[in-house]
Amino acid sequence: MKTDHLANRSRILATATLLLVAGMLLTNIAYWIAPNIIGTYVGGFSLSAMPEILQANILLMPAWQIAGAIVLSSIPLLILARGLLALRSLFLAYSKGQYFSAESAELLGKVGKSVAYWVLASLLLTPVMSVWLTMLRPAGERLFTLNFEPSHLVALFLSASLMIIARSLYNACSLARENQQFV
Repeated sequence: MKTDHLANRSRILATATLLLVAGMLLTNIAYWIAPNIIGTYVGGFSLSAMPEILQANILLMPAWQIAGAIVLSSIPLLILARGLLALRSLFLAYSKGQYFSAESAELLGKVGKSVAYWVLASLLLTPVMSVWLTMLRPAGERLFTLNFEPSHLVALFLSASLMIIARSLYNACSLARENQQFV
């Protein structure tokens, strides 16, 4: 009975993860297209929140600049989406009862790596985005911004923890396979 509960919850989380990925990417795009509507309800993600920080009015930007901002702000989100899709696959494996497997360990490792790459991409693209958003300003008003927050450290710690747990699980699965061969 508990296994059925766990399988059902895993399926629900797999579906919720897929909705989260789609919602995250669509909200980011919508924020750049309709900032007054979306910005009222959702503050934007890390890079899409930069126009407010830099006092850049999206409504005054040319279409090509908005398109570039959509691409730049989507890169870290696509990296995170890759990790979330690995998490979804992990939940689907759990829903089938595959808790202790090398595949589950590899999926958990992918989640950890994606979180690390997401943080790295956000850090690297922050200056690029600040230059992109302010490049049409007069000389002396253009900005080059660097940003590092405590949340980046937390995400990197989480990432490292997930990768270590995944590696430990993978090693445990290998040992279990070896022990089964002796029996």
